Parts: sequence; structure tokens; C-alpha cells
Amino acid sequence: MEHLHALLLIFLETTFVFVGLAVLHNQRRAIGAAPFYMAVGLLLLFSQFLTAADSRALLYGSLEFQISAIVIFLPVLTALLMVYITEGTLAAQRMIIGSVVLYGFYLYLAELTRLQCNWLGFSINSGLPAATFEQLLAQSRGAMNLGTAWHLFDFFIVPIVYTRLKNFGLGRTFCILGALFFAHLVGTFAFLLLAGPLGIEAGVLDGNFVVRLAALFWLGLLLALYLAKIEGDNRSGEKSPLDLLFAFFGSYGRSKELEANLREWEDRYQVVLENAGELIVMLTPNGRIIDANIAAGKLLGAGSPGALVHRLLFPRLRITSPEGLKLGAPLNRPVQFNCIADEGSPQSVMLSCTLSPIRMRGRTLLVMIGRDITEETKLAEEKARLSEQLVHSQRIESLGMLAGGIAHDFNNYIHAILGHIDVITFLHAPDDLEVTNHLEKIVAIAEQAGHLTSQLLGFARKGKYQVVELDIRRLFEDSLALLGPRKRHDIEISLRTAPEPPMVRADALQLQQVLVNLMLNAIDAMAENSGEKRLTLYAGPAAECPLGFHPPPGRGELDPADYLFIQVADNGCGMDAETRQKIFEPFFTTKPVGVGTGMGLAMVYGTVTNHQGWIELETAPGRGSNFCLFFPSSGPEGGAEAEPEK
Repeated sequence: MEHLHALLLIFLETTFVFVGLAVLHNQRRAIGAAPFYMAVGLLLLFSQFLTAADSRALLYGSLEFQISAIVIFLPVLTALLMVYITEGTLAAQRMIIGSVVLYGFYLYLAELTRLQCNWLGFSINSGLPAATFEQLLAQSRGAMNLGTAWHLFDFFIVPIVYTRLKNFGLGRTFCILGALFFAHLVGTFAFLLLAGPLGIEAGVLDGNFVVRLAALFWLGLLLALYLAKIEGDNRSGEKSPLDLLFAFFGSYGRSKELEANLREWEDRYQVVLENAGELIVMLTPNGRIIDANIAAGKLLGAGSPGALVHRLLFPRLRITSPEGLKLGAPLNRPVQFNCIADEGSPQSVMLSCTLSPIRMRGRTLLVMIGRDITEETKLAEEKARLSEQLVHSQRIESLGMLAGGIAHDFNNYIHAILGHIDVITFLHAPDDLEVTNHLEKIVAIAEQAGHLTSQLLGFARKGKYQVVELDIRRLFEDSLALLGPRKRHDIEISLRTAPEPPMVRADALQLQQVLVNLMLNAIDAMAENSGEKRLTLYAGPAAECPLGFHPPPGRGELDPADYLFIQVADNGCGMDAETRQKIFEPFFTTKPVGVGTGMGLAMVYGTVTNHQGWIELETAPGRGSNFCLFFPSSGPEGGAEAEPEK
């Protein structure tokens, strides 16, 4: 009867160990997976102590069994199968690897302790003598190593057999029992093969085999019931009293974990915000800065982000788009705008911003994110300028082709008129003075028309060119002499050239006509000046041009060192944008009817372009005009004389 009581007590302990592991596994979401795996590790370690002590219990008669293998290892083996079924192969692999590492530590410490018994000065004050303790460790070492190999073999066999049985379509309970029984049979057979060479007595149908078989059957049923229970709880979504209990006692630990996670994420977000390339500032509704990142400090000209705190931001921003947006007004949604920060200062930048309202601790705050678009805006403006120049050049080119065709035909008509007048005067000399006067007026008008056609041909770049080396300073002086003192009176003329006389290969008469036309226009533009009248003439290397070096589209990459510029500037009335777009078109003029023909600047454009140059212009109403003509310092290729139009 005492043997039956001992066996029931051992089965009760086995059940208690498995239920404890099942509870820890079931509550791993509330308390984490660490307690479960720590319990498994402690049980494995404790099983080795019991194995070393060789604690046994009588089953019946002379049949006996090891307590550690039943009470501790079998629940751990069943827990491994439980982890494999519920969490998958990877979790089971981690559990097996952890067991191997734990066994290795234990065997190392046991061997080290055995060796310490022979160290000089080693003594045991009470209990077993050192020699006896060493002998016990040495005798149990073989059994422990064999048991360890046996246990690890079971660990690998159980998941494999369960999966194979599952693949055959068998029920889960049968698969669990089959996996445990098969592992028991294979493990017993392997134990028998290894026990003989190690000198360990072992039998097949001994007490260990029978009790292990019964315990595995009982643990398999408990595992099947546990798995059915957790599946039912997951489907219903209800929480058991045990869940509430663990949640209550585990809430403090979980809250600490959440706090640590929150601090970690705050640190991460702080690093991201501090190192972001965009300006990020937090503001009060009236625009006072509460916090800023490093990029904000750089873009707003502060030594550090902390230097911006408590400063007003909105007065430093000038909205460029959209029109009518007022910063500081109440916001109920994010707004996007472009602005200039610190306009007029060396740190002035153009920003593309988003201003968003947020609620924080019952307060309304603003978050502004800004991107520096200064260079982007400059590139867009440059692209628009080049596109505008291209369109304008194409329009002038079309007008030039039209003007060239008209001038060609019109020139032929004029030659015919003059030829017929010569024939009339030669064959029929008029005696009437009035007829003679009319014929002379016809000749004068035809010659004026011929001069107009020559200007049209100059605009169309079909005139006569005799290319020679020209000293631009001498060209300036000759052009001023053509104006005469009456045109030049009360005008302050500033004539400057580079230290080395700038030379250009060009047609002297055409280039002189260009300068005279520009000077006459400048004098007319200053006619209404009440103060000083200033005409500026300057020539030098293209790199020194005050308007910069900007070749027209289609010219490719040009070197400023290969070009020079001629400047004709005045402080007259200037021109608006609409007038500026049309000044090089033939017959366009702002002068009164009968005063100007509108061909002067058209001829200037054609002549400069035909010399492989281009014109830059800066003008505004009331601020005068600044013409800069660019020419190759070596002149147009070929330098040959162009044939005149017939």
C-alpha cells in the first residue's frame, strides 16, 4: 500500500510541474516568455542534481524507477512539444539550443567541482569528506552524460514524430501520445546500446520503462486538454480569472516596460528630428518659438537651436505665395506657403513651409516644417529666363526672315524707280521747273526708302560687312564725334575701357552705327530728366560685365575669356516689361509719329547677332537702361566680306 501511495504522490508532483509550466506558457503575453523558459531551465538543472544523487522509488517488489526522470524531465519534454505545437519550429529550436547550453554549463561546473577536491588547501568542514564527494561526482558523471544525451535525443525526436503523424491526418491527441511513446521507445533502445559500454546496468521492462510509459500517457492527455482549452478561450475572446490575476500583478512590470519603450522611441524621434535636413519648429499661436531643430538654427542664422527659443518667428517671414495669407491668424487645418526669411540680410533664404495646428496638454500649438528652396528658385528663374530668351530669339528670327524678304523685293522696286527717273531725265529733259522739283522729290524719297531697306537688311543680317581689327576706345570717340556738340550738351559722358585696349574683329561702319543708335536712344530717354543726365560708355573683358555672362540658349558652354563686352547705359526714363519685350522688333517705337522709324534697335540686334554676339539688357521705369553687347574677341569666323543684297 505504501508503494501505491508513493506512486500517486509522484504522479501528483508530475502533474503539478506540468500545470505550472502550462500556466506560465499561457500567461506569456501578460508576464512575458522569460518566466516560462527560466522555469524550464531550473527544472532541467534540478533534474541533474537528482540524477547525480540517483534518487529512486520502489514500484513493486524489486522494481524501482528514477524520480528525476518522471517528476521533472517528462513534464519538460511535454512542454517542448507544447511550445512546438503552439509557437512553431523556431521557438522549439530556441528551447533545444538553450537546453544544450545549460547542460554544457552544468557539466563544466560539475567537473570543475570534482577537480577542486584535489586542490591543495581544499577542505569540507562538515558533511562528506572531500575524497568521498569526489568519488560520488566521478561515479555519477557517466550516468549524467548518458542521461543528458538521452534527454536531448528525446527533444529532437518528439517534434519530428508529431509532424509525421500529423501529416497522416491523425487526431491531435493521438499525435501527441504517439510522439511521446515513440520517443520513449527509441530513447530506451538508444539507452540500452550506450549503457553496456559505460558499465551501467539497464533493462527493458524495468521500473523506469513502465512508470515512464504511464506518466507519458497521463501528460499527453493533460497537454491535449490544455491545447483544447486555450483554443476555446481564443475563439470566445474571454479572459479567465487567472488572466486577470496575472494582469493585475504583472501590470507594474508591464507599465515599466512600456515606459522604457516610450523613452526609447522618444530618444529615436529626437535624434531623427534633430538631424532632419528640413527646418522644424514648434510655435505658440502668435509665432513665438518653443522648440527648434539644428536645421532651423542654421537656416535662421542662430548659433544653436536653443538661441531661437522665445523669439518671434512670424515677423521674420515675408509671404510670397499664396497672396493674402496672414501668419498669426487662427488655424484649423494645415496651410502651405512660400516665404522669404530675414529678407535683406546675408542669411536670407526662401522657404517652402507647412504650418499645422496640434493639440498638446490642452493647448493649441503650431508646428512649422520648412524646406530651403533658395537654389531651387534660382534655377527655376534661370530656366524661365532662358526659355523667355529662346522664345524671343525665335520670334525675332522669324521677323528677320520676313524683313529680309520684304527688303530684298522692296530694294528691287526702288532700283527700278530710280532707273526710270534717270531714263526720263536723260531722254526727256523737262523744261518745267515744277516737274523737275517733283522728280527730285521722287529721287529723294526713293533714296530714303533705300536707306530704310538697308536698315531692314541689317536687321535681317544680310548687309555688307568688311571685317577688320577695331580699337573699341577709338570707336567710342568716333561715334561721339558723329553726335555733334548740340546733341551732347548738358550730358555727363563717362567713357572707360580696360587698361589694355580691347580689340574686336568687326565691320567698322556697322558697329559705329550700332553705337550711334544706342547713344541717340539714350539721349532721347534722358530728355525729360530734371537732374543730371549721365551716359556711360565702357568696354572690357566679358567676365567684368555688371550684368553677368549669360550666353543665349543653343550656344553651349562658352568661355568668358573669349569674349568682350561694350556697355551703353543711361539714367533716363527706362522701359517697362512689355516695352522691353518688343524693342528689337522692326517698326516698333515709343516715339511720336514721324519722329522715329522703329528700325534703330532692330538694326542693332541684327548687326550684333551677325557678329556672333548677343545683347543683355537691364531696365526698369525711372531707373534708366543698361545695354551690354557681347562680341567674340577674335571676331566671327572667316572674317570674309558678305555680298550685298541685290
